[in-house]
Amino acid sequence: MSSKDAVNDLLSRTKAIVDTIVDGVITISDHGLIETVNPAAENIFVYKKEELIGKNVSMLMPAPYQHEHDGYLRNYLNTGNKKIIGIGREVTGRRSDGSTFPLELAISEMEVNGQRMFTGIVRDISQRKDTEEKLRELLARTKAILDTIVDGVITISDRGLIETVNPAAEKIFGYRLDELSGKNVSMLMPNPYRAEHDQYLNNYLSTGEKQIIGIGREVTGLRKNGSTFPLELAISEMEVNGQRMFTGIVRDISERKETEDQLRSAMRRVHEQQIKDEFIATVSHELRTPLTSIKASLELIIGGAIDKKSSQADMLINIAHKNSDRLLLLINDILDISKIESEKMQFNRQDIRVKPFLETAIFDNQAYAEKHQVKFILKQCPDSLYINVDPDRLMQVMSNLMSNAAKFSNQNSVVEISAYKVDNSVRIAVSDKGRGIPNDFQNRVFDKFTQADTSDKREMNGTGLGLHISKAIVEQHNGALSFISTPDKGSEFYIDLSILEGSHKGHHSE
Repeated sequence: MSSKDAVNDLLSRTKAIVDTIVDGVITISDHGLIETVNPAAENIFVYKKEELIGKNVSMLMPAPYQHEHDGYLRNYLNTGNKKIIGIGREVTGRRSDGSTFPLELAISEMEVNGQRMFTGIVRDISQRKDTEEKLRELLARTKAILDTIVDGVITISDRGLIETVNPAAEKIFGYRLDELSGKNVSMLMPNPYRAEHDQYLNNYLSTGEKQIIGIGREVTGLRKNGSTFPLELAISEMEVNGQRMFTGIVRDISERKETEDQLRSAMRRVHEQQIKDEFIATVSHELRTPLTSIKASLELIIGGAIDKKSSQADMLINIAHKNSDRLLLLINDILDISKIESEKMQFNRQDIRVKPFLETAIFDNQAYAEKHQVKFILKQCPDSLYINVDPDRLMQVMSNLMSNAAKFSNQNSVVEISAYKVDNSVRIAVSDKGRGIPNDFQNRVFDKFTQADTSDKREMNGTGLGLHISKAIVEQHNGALSFISTPDKGSEFYIDLSILEGSHKGHHSE
């Protein structure tokens, strides 16, 4: 290839490059006149080449740059003081239709055949600027949202360090951003959560096992002043520029929890009032029933309707006597409840040996067992068991448990009384093989005025207060009254009381 052909080839290649690049290329004389433009420049400014060649390049600039251009060029030619030559910058361009647009401009100086010239590389950045503007708007909106929402937003690095917090988080925890930035987020947690946090984070990063990430939960926060408070926490995982980060959304729920507590308290007061109202209504009914029977029997006798010496009169007197007993029992139970609830029940505690105490309980209640055709037996009780109790009050509890066992046992069956050591306690148990307690009634066994079988309440002749009183008496002894029951197989009620070692046997009373 000849030198001329080589030059022509280079010129062709250069022209092809200039004609195909997306950036506009404009060459300008030292008088500011356009000498050449490539197709991209024609497209950018919406001019044809022939409309631009020989024209002052300022035609591609809006005011006031258009009028300043020639003065700037002359100043540079006279002084060599550069403003944009050799430096890329953003300027405003003007299209043929008069519209303006942002563009990037880079001007370089060159010499061609001894003549000074300038080359301008221009790029229409309208789309980029539009995207940037939309991004700025989005960031501004996002920031406005984060700055105004009531929930605290905290971003955390994968090392647990705080990177950003919004104003709500500052207010919730009482810290400024500069006091939190770069610090471990565990500073916002009380112990033991603070000590566990880094271990939890390391475990998650190592194993991927999540405990709270992606799951909202209630936790405890720690304010700058050292006070703790309940908060709702939701943590999400994200990736920013290839880096794993976490976002925590926190909400102070102190007010809500206080409202919930107040609501529960109000509901409890309403429930207690309902119980009191039901108690009064039941007591009124229970008192009225035997009184009505007593009054009716006596009126028949006193009124002369029945011969006072007849068997009918004896029957009415017997009815009045039984109902008087029932009335007295009910009044005593109500008085016991009143004493218990006002904490005025007196206890005369003594050291007693358990075995003779249970033998006395069986003897005293055996007649009641025979009435229901059952038998009380002492199944087991070591001689060495001692307890410190009020024997009269504990006997009241035993009589209630034993009478219940007799009432609900099958005829000709046995009720077993036992006592044995369980850890540091003495357990006294009353077991029967009767009808048992229905499953749906077991959680109400110790409530006032409750009986499992209300259909034969009169037949069972109970007030429905015995177990409630018994439980309260046992608890006043720092003990516990519980039961195990299987419907149609029987029940076992047992009392757990603190044991006294054998060294007390010289100080007991029986």
